[in-house]
Amino acid sequence: MMPHATLLESFRGAAVDVLVREDIKVTRAPIVAEILQELGFDARVARAHEVQLSPGRILLVGGNPRWFKSVLSRVASTAPRERPYVVVWHTEPLPMPAAAGFPRERLTPREVAKILLRDRRINDQYSNARYLRHLSPKGVVTVLAVSSEAHQAYLAEHDIESEFVPIGNHPTYGRQLGLERDIPVLFLGEHRIRRRRKILKGLRRDGVDVVAIGGSSTTKGQWGDARTELLNRTKVLLNLPRFPGHFSDRVMMGMATGALVVSEPLYLPAPFEPGVHYVESEVDQMAETVQRYLADEEARGRITDRAHTFLNGLHTFEGVFAQLMELATRAVDRARSAPS
Repeated sequence: MMPHATLLESFRGAAVDVLVREDIKVTRAPIVAEILQELGFDARVARAHEVQLSPGRILLVGGNPRWFKSVLSRVASTAPRERPYVVVWHTEPLPMPAAAGFPRERLTPREVAKILLRDRRINDQYSNARYLRHLSPKGVVTVLAVSSEAHQAYLAEHDIESEFVPIGNHPTYGRQLGLERDIPVLFLGEHRIRRRRKILKGLRRDGVDVVAIGGSSTTKGQWGDARTELLNRTKVLLNLPRFPGHFSDRVMMGMATGALVVSEPLYLPAPFEPGVHYVESEVDQMAETVQRYLADEEARGRITDRAHTFLNGLHTFEGVFAQLMELATRAVDRARSAPS
């Protein structure tokens, strides 16, 4: 087998199609293509009808492979020797592994309606898992990576091999603006979900003044520059997952903007460490935890500084795609070296 450094160098210049959904206008795909070009690949953004199925090319499927079922079906129907290499980086919901010990998660009425209507935007954890189980035996995917160790553990329980490539920091998560932090405690997201509503009510009852924003795609402050400004004004950002244990991009948004993230306990939160990059607290102790860190600016600052340094120095978007391409080169080398 070729040494890794030599192997990666020999793979540079390969053509990469960065797949993008037909139905969306705002996408990070051009940024991904630019990063891959800087890494030495001939990368371009491609919608489904633009994808070229030819050997030696790489299809980079980010987000949810369900969004690209038509392309992956075409790959499956192509003779193995004529197929491109397919690199999937699954960053969308999957169920918790049984080993986590959480109760089965219930779908919302909206998610059930999408399933019944066969909506192309289906993105619930169970539908996503079924599609990966369907895709796995077909030999279509060269590398399957997931953004959570919990998701990797779930797939392993179903005998699906995957790599762990966590989401890296990107400017869209925000930056520090040096604003006065005049919002003590913020929850950003759909706060009308029953368990979240109950937790927020309990925190307020215990003396925590929580500002809750979200619940609508048009809510001011939930997206873009307005969200970045809002988080820069926040001292403590609460992470209350829809289902216990799940990691959320909300954690990275807080870290990127200098807010202290106080979260319900997360299952396998790597690469982040509780007590180092964020604070974990059980719900019944959360009011006390929040009040303690609000009162101790120095302790709060130590954690937010470590988190911000980690995101911007060691855990970047560029590093993510370099890791994915390294995994791809190794997988291709193994395939080429395997006896026919």
